[in-house]
Amino acid sequence: MSRLAMVAHADYPGDPRLRRQADALTRAGHEIDLFVLRAGGEEADELIGSVRVVRLPVRRAFGGLAGHLAEYVAFAGIAAIRLAREHRRRRYRLVQVATVPDFLAFAAAPLRLSGVPLLLDLHEDMPEFYRDRFGSGARSALLPLVAGAARASAAVADELITVHEPLRQLSIARGVSPDKISVVMNSADPRLFDPSRHPRRAFMEDGELRLIHHSSLQRIYGGEVLVEAVARIGDALRLRLDIYGDGPHRGALEAAVSRTGTADRVRINGPVPMDDLPALIAAADIGLVPTLPEPYLQYSLSTKLLELAAMATPVIASDLATFRAHFTEDAIRFVPGGDPNALASAMVSLAEDPAASAALGSEARRQVAAYGWDEQAARYVAIVERLMAR
Repeated sequence: MSRLAMVAHADYPGDPRLRRQADALTRAGHEIDLFVLRAGGEEADELIGSVRVVRLPVRRAFGGLAGHLAEYVAFAGIAAIRLAREHRRRRYRLVQVATVPDFLAFAAAPLRLSGVPLLLDLHEDMPEFYRDRFGSGARSALLPLVAGAARASAAVADELITVHEPLRQLSIARGVSPDKISVVMNSADPRLFDPSRHPRRAFMEDGELRLIHHSSLQRIYGGEVLVEAVARIGDALRLRLDIYGDGPHRGALEAAVSRTGTADRVRINGPVPMDDLPALIAAADIGLVPTLPEPYLQYSLSTKLLELAAMATPVIASDLATFRAHFTEDAIRFVPGGDPNALASAMVSLAEDPAASAALGSEARRQVAAYGWDEQAARYVAIVERLMAR
């Protein structure tokens, strides 16, 4: 049995990509030590299934640029120490590091120097991430440093994987060799997101349009646009919007619900376990992915969009480049991002045409099959095993 380490500034088992990767590797016969964040009440060292989860004493703060940087540096430093210590007794054959931040790759430096291969998993593009959130005013002076860290982390890695082809092409444009970077998409887990396992609610069977949105509640995911759209529909349509998730923008969402007087139609339910999500999607009529049309998000392919499509749920989504690179207008009702009027109009249009809604869901299910996790998992495991064989 081969043992490998995975390091990610993320929660586990909450992060679906880490969960799918760990599951694919354990089913292939490998042993995993996973180094992640530790939230309140979680065990510092825990065995979940056959995955050993080592939670480091850092939790999410995200208090502006200084908060991000302090949190990232603390996590990287503690991860480097703990990883080196565990390697002395556990002897890892490979270490995988997920971004962001890119400089987290250097937490694996002691193992890298001893000959352990490094696989860098680009969940996001760090320079675009920084440009979107902190790239204005005096803070823009740090952009060359962020871009330099991205190039350095890519250089130190043996291979890279990323979540879709547009991000792969962006990395290549920044100097990564095409034969060094592969795509392993954030596909929905077919064992969870299987419409045959969850009874589907008949479209508006009780006369009410049920809408669902699930995300880590951040401004960029457009939750306030959803609330404004519901407010603009008013009494023209009986509906209910369920929002699942938690995050730094929850207070702003609650304020938007209060300001628009939509508390009778909008419910902010908080986070739910991944295993419960497919049934909630099956109980909804339409899924919503209202990501804002900001430059950084043109490189985003929402896992939530793939999960909704896998469940054959009709989807209204923002008209973003990467969304269109993977789905056609026959599968997704695209609307201009950030426009509550357009979103409200699309909701009413689909509610008035159940046949068109069903056709959207069926075609989304057909198109998302091309990005199925079984194929992605096989590609991922092959990359890991090739690196370990070196």
